[in-house]
Amino acid sequence: MYPVLIQLGTFELRSYGVIVALSFLLGLWLSTREAKRKGLDPALIQDFAFYALLGGIVGARLYYVVFSDPAHFLRKPWEILAVWHGGLGIIGALVGGLLVALWYCRKKELSFWRFADTLAPGAILGQAAGVLACLLNGDSYGKASGLPWAITYTDSRAMAPLNVSLHPVEIYEMAAYVLVFLLVWGTRKRFHADGFVLLTYLAGYGAARFAVEFFRGNPAIFAWGIPAAQVFASALIAIAFAGFYILGRPSGRTS
Repeated sequence: MYPVLIQLGTFELRSYGVIVALSFLLGLWLSTREAKRKGLDPALIQDFAFYALLGGIVGARLYYVVFSDPAHFLRKPWEILAVWHGGLGIIGALVGGLLVALWYCRKKELSFWRFADTLAPGAILGQAAGVLACLLNGDSYGKASGLPWAITYTDSRAMAPLNVSLHPVEIYEMAAYVLVFLLVWGTRKRFHADGFVLLTYLAGYGAARFAVEFFRGNPAIFAWGIPAAQVFASALIAIAFAGFYILGRPSGRTS
Protein backbone atom coordinates (compact mmCIF):
# COMPACT_ATOMS: atom_id res chain seq x y z
CA MET A 1 0.00 0.00 0.00
CA TYR A 2 1.22 3.53 0.75
CA PRO A 3 2.89 3.82 4.17
CA VAL A 4 4.68 7.02 3.11
CA LEU A 5 2.85 9.85 1.36
CA ILE A 6 5.80 12.15 0.77
CA GLN A 7 9.54 11.54 1.06
CA LEU A 8 12.10 14.33 0.71
CA GLY A 9 15.55 13.02 1.45
CA THR A 10 15.42 11.52 4.93
CA PHE A 11 12.11 13.24 5.72
CA GLU A 12 9.02 11.05 5.49
CA LEU A 13 5.42 12.13 5.79
CA ARG A 14 3.79 8.88 6.80
CA SER A 15 0.21 8.15 5.87
CA TYR A 16 -0.52 6.69 9.30
CA GLY A 17 -0.07 9.96 11.18
CA VAL A 18 -1.92 12.00 8.57
CA ILE A 19 -4.97 9.70 8.50
CA VAL A 20 -5.13 9.40 12.29
CA ALA A 21 -5.04 13.20 12.63
CA LEU A 22 -7.75 13.70 10.00
CA SER A 23 -9.91 10.99 11.59
CA PHE A 24 -9.64 12.71 14.97
CA LEU A 25 -10.71 16.01 13.42
CA LEU A 26 -13.64 14.28 11.68
CA GLY A 27 -14.85 12.83 14.98
CA LEU A 28 -14.40 16.21 16.69
CA TRP A 29 -16.42 17.95 13.99
CA LEU A 30 -19.35 15.55 14.33
CA SER A 31 -19.22 15.63 18.14
CA THR A 32 -19.39 19.44 18.05
CA ARG A 33 -22.45 19.29 15.82
CA GLU A 34 -24.06 16.73 18.12
CA ALA A 35 -23.37 18.94 21.13
CA LYS A 36 -25.30 21.78 19.51
CA ARG A 37 -28.24 19.45 18.85
CA LYS A 38 -28.27 18.25 22.46
CA GLY A 39 -28.03 21.75 23.89
CA LEU A 40 -24.46 21.40 25.16
CA ASP A 41 -21.87 24.13 24.74
CA PRO A 42 -19.70 23.07 21.75
CA ALA A 43 -16.76 24.76 23.45
CA LEU A 44 -16.83 21.96 26.03
CA ILE A 45 -16.25 19.40 23.28
CA GLN A 46 -13.41 21.42 21.81
CA ASP A 47 -11.82 21.86 25.22
CA PHE A 48 -12.19 18.16 26.00
CA ALA A 49 -10.64 17.21 22.66
CA PHE A 50 -7.12 18.06 23.87
CA TYR A 51 -7.42 15.80 26.92
CA ALA A 52 -9.12 13.08 24.89
CA LEU A 53 -6.28 13.15 22.37
CA LEU A 54 -3.67 12.72 25.11
CA GLY A 55 -5.60 10.00 26.93
CA GLY A 56 -6.42 8.20 23.70
CA ILE A 57 -2.85 8.16 22.41
CA VAL A 58 -1.41 7.03 25.75
CA GLY A 59 -4.04 4.29 26.14
CA ALA A 60 -3.72 3.18 22.51
CA ARG A 61 0.06 2.96 22.65
CA LEU A 62 0.14 1.15 26.01
CA TYR A 63 -2.34 -1.42 24.69
CA TYR A 64 -0.18 -2.03 21.61
CA VAL A 65 3.07 -2.21 23.59
CA VAL A 66 1.70 -4.62 26.21
CA PHE A 67 -0.17 -6.99 23.90
CA SER A 68 1.76 -6.93 20.62
CA ASP A 69 5.46 -7.55 21.23
CA PRO A 70 6.49 -6.42 24.73
CA ALA A 71 9.89 -8.10 24.41
CA HIS A 72 10.71 -5.87 21.46
CA PHE A 73 9.89 -2.73 23.43
CA LEU A 74 11.89 -3.95 26.41
CA ARG A 75 14.91 -4.24 24.09
CA LYS A 76 14.21 -0.90 22.44
CA PRO A 77 12.21 1.21 24.94
CA TRP A 78 12.65 4.37 22.86
CA GLU A 79 10.43 2.76 20.22
CA ILE A 80 7.48 3.13 22.61
CA LEU A 81 7.34 6.82 21.65
CA ALA A 82 7.53 6.19 17.89
CA VAL A 83 3.77 6.26 17.33
CA TRP A 84 4.24 7.70 13.82
CA HIS A 85 5.48 4.27 12.71
CA GLY A 86 2.08 2.82 13.56
CA GLY A 87 0.96 0.66 16.44
CA LEU A 88 -2.02 2.22 18.21
CA GLY A 89 -4.63 -0.10 19.70
CA ILE A 90 -8.13 1.33 19.29
CA ILE A 91 -9.38 -0.50 22.38
CA GLY A 92 -6.66 1.18 24.42
CA ALA A 93 -7.67 4.53 22.95
CA LEU A 94 -11.30 3.85 23.89
CA VAL A 95 -10.40 2.97 27.48
CA GLY A 96 -8.09 5.97 27.77
CA GLY A 97 -10.73 8.27 26.31
CA LEU A 98 -13.46 7.01 28.66
CA LEU A 99 -11.24 7.47 31.71
CA VAL A 100 -10.41 11.02 30.63
CA ALA A 101 -14.12 11.69 30.01
CA LEU A 102 -14.97 10.55 33.54
CA TRP A 103 -12.32 12.88 34.95
CA TYR A 104 -13.43 15.78 32.72
CA CYS A 105 -17.12 15.42 33.57
CA ARG A 106 -16.31 15.37 37.26
CA LYS A 107 -14.12 18.45 36.89
CA LYS A 108 -16.79 20.37 34.93
CA GLU A 109 -19.74 18.92 36.90
CA LEU A 110 -21.31 17.44 33.78
CA SER A 111 -23.45 14.35 33.33
CA PHE A 112 -21.03 11.68 32.13
CA TRP A 113 -23.77 9.70 30.37
CA ARG A 114 -25.10 12.70 28.45
CA PHE A 115 -21.59 13.83 27.58
CA ALA A 116 -20.57 10.34 26.41
CA ASP A 117 -23.75 10.04 24.32
CA THR A 118 -22.72 13.25 22.59
CA LEU A 119 -19.26 11.90 21.79
CA ALA A 120 -20.23 8.36 20.71
CA PRO A 121 -21.30 9.02 17.07
CA GLY A 122 -18.17 11.04 16.37
CA ALA A 123 -15.98 8.45 18.05
CA ILE A 124 -17.14 5.53 15.92
CA LEU A 125 -17.09 7.62 12.72
CA GLY A 126 -13.51 8.64 13.50
CA GLN A 127 -12.62 5.01 14.14
CA ALA A 128 -14.10 3.93 10.79
CA ALA A 129 -12.05 6.54 8.95
CA GLY A 130 -8.95 5.83 11.03
CA VAL A 131 -8.78 2.21 9.92
CA LEU A 132 -7.63 3.55 6.56
CA ALA A 133 -4.33 4.39 8.31
CA CYS A 134 -3.86 0.72 9.17
CA LEU A 135 -4.66 -0.30 5.59
CA LEU A 136 -2.07 2.05 4.12
CA ASN A 137 0.55 1.25 6.77
CA GLY A 138 -0.04 -2.51 6.91
CA ASP A 139 0.29 -2.69 10.69
CA SER A 140 -2.97 -4.61 11.26
CA TYR A 141 -2.86 -6.94 8.29
CA GLY A 142 -5.08 -9.95 7.63
CA LYS A 143 -4.42 -13.67 7.38
CA ALA A 144 -3.12 -15.17 4.15
CA SER A 145 -5.92 -15.61 1.63
CA GLY A 146 -6.47 -16.89 -1.88
CA LEU A 147 -9.72 -14.98 -2.34
CA PRO A 148 -10.13 -12.77 -5.42
CA TRP A 149 -10.31 -9.61 -3.28
CA ALA A 150 -7.12 -10.37 -1.31
CA ILE A 151 -4.57 -7.55 -1.15
CA THR A 152 -0.76 -7.63 -1.44
CA TYR A 153 1.82 -5.29 0.07
CA THR A 154 4.94 -4.60 -1.98
CA ASP A 155 6.37 -1.50 -0.28
CA SER A 156 9.19 -2.52 2.07
CA ARG A 157 8.25 0.36 4.41
CA ALA A 158 4.89 -1.28 5.17
CA MET A 159 4.57 -3.39 8.32
CA ALA A 160 2.71 -6.28 6.63
CA PRO A 161 4.37 -9.34 5.04
CA LEU A 162 5.45 -8.50 1.51
CA ASN A 163 4.23 -10.20 -1.68
CA VAL A 164 1.68 -12.34 0.18
CA SER A 165 -2.04 -12.30 -0.62
CA LEU A 166 -3.87 -11.27 2.54
CA HIS A 167 -7.42 -10.80 3.73
CA PRO A 168 -8.20 -7.06 3.51
CA VAL A 169 -9.14 -7.15 7.18
CA GLU A 170 -8.88 -3.37 7.44
CA ILE A 171 -11.61 -3.03 4.81
CA TYR A 172 -13.76 -5.56 6.68
CA GLU A 173 -13.19 -3.55 9.85
CA MET A 174 -13.99 -0.24 8.21
CA ALA A 175 -17.24 -1.59 6.77
CA ALA A 176 -18.22 -3.04 10.16
CA TYR A 177 -17.58 0.29 11.89
CA VAL A 178 -19.65 2.14 9.31
CA LEU A 179 -22.55 -0.19 10.15
CA VAL A 180 -22.02 0.48 13.86
CA PHE A 181 -21.99 4.21 13.14
CA LEU A 182 -25.33 3.94 11.32
CA LEU A 183 -26.74 1.99 14.27
CA VAL A 184 -25.49 4.55 16.79
CA TRP A 185 -26.68 7.42 14.62
CA GLY A 186 -30.15 5.90 14.46
CA THR A 187 -30.46 5.63 18.25
CA ARG A 188 -29.74 9.32 18.90
CA LYS A 189 -33.33 10.51 18.61
CA ARG A 190 -35.17 7.24 19.12
CA PHE A 191 -34.11 6.64 22.74
CA HIS A 192 -34.03 9.46 25.26
CA ALA A 193 -32.45 7.79 28.30
CA ASP A 194 -28.95 9.16 28.85
CA GLY A 195 -26.37 6.44 28.30
CA PHE A 196 -28.25 4.49 25.64
CA VAL A 197 -26.23 5.85 22.73
CA LEU A 198 -22.94 5.14 24.50
CA LEU A 199 -24.01 1.60 25.35
CA THR A 200 -25.12 1.01 21.75
CA TYR A 201 -21.70 2.14 20.61
CA LEU A 202 -19.89 -0.14 23.07
CA ALA A 203 -22.02 -3.16 22.16
CA GLY A 204 -21.77 -2.54 18.42
CA TYR A 205 -18.05 -1.88 18.48
CA GLY A 206 -17.45 -4.92 20.68
CA ALA A 207 -19.38 -7.20 18.34
CA ALA A 208 -17.70 -5.81 15.23
CA ARG A 209 -14.22 -6.07 16.68
CA PHE A 210 -14.80 -9.61 17.98
CA ALA A 211 -15.87 -10.77 14.51
CA VAL A 212 -13.09 -9.00 12.60
CA GLU A 213 -10.35 -10.54 14.75
CA PHE A 214 -10.99 -13.96 13.19
CA PHE A 215 -9.39 -12.60 10.01
CA ARG A 216 -6.47 -10.77 11.65
CA GLY A 217 -3.03 -12.04 10.68
CA ASN A 218 -1.11 -10.54 13.61
CA PRO A 219 -3.50 -10.28 16.55
CA ALA A 220 -2.21 -9.06 19.89
CA ILE A 221 -2.49 -12.03 22.27
CA PHE A 222 -3.99 -11.79 25.73
CA ALA A 223 -3.16 -15.31 26.95
CA TRP A 224 -3.41 -18.96 25.81
CA GLY A 225 -3.49 -17.85 22.19
CA ILE A 226 -6.67 -15.79 22.67
CA PRO A 227 -6.59 -12.40 20.89
CA ALA A 228 -6.61 -9.54 23.37
CA ALA A 229 -9.11 -7.66 21.23
CA GLN A 230 -11.66 -10.47 21.55
CA VAL A 231 -11.24 -10.53 25.33
CA PHE A 232 -11.80 -6.79 25.65
CA ALA A 233 -14.56 -6.82 23.02
CA SER A 234 -16.41 -9.48 25.04
CA ALA A 235 -16.05 -7.32 28.15
CA LEU A 236 -17.46 -4.30 26.31
CA ILE A 237 -20.46 -6.32 25.12
CA ALA A 238 -21.11 -7.61 28.64
CA ILE A 239 -20.83 -4.10 30.13
CA ALA A 240 -23.15 -2.71 27.47
CA PHE A 241 -25.86 -5.31 28.03
CA ALA A 242 -25.61 -4.89 31.78
CA GLY A 243 -26.11 -1.18 31.18
CA PHE A 244 -29.12 -1.81 28.94
CA TYR A 245 -30.64 -3.93 31.70
CA ILE A 246 -30.11 -1.20 34.29
CA LEU A 247 -31.53 1.50 31.99
CA GLY A 248 -34.54 -0.68 31.30
CA ARG A 249 -35.44 -0.93 34.98
CA PRO A 250 -37.91 1.64 36.36
CA SER A 251 -35.20 2.89 38.72
CA GLY A 252 -32.52 3.04 35.99
CA ARG A 253 -30.40 6.18 36.17
CA THR A 254 -30.61 8.61 33.24
CA SER A 255 -28.07 11.18 34.39
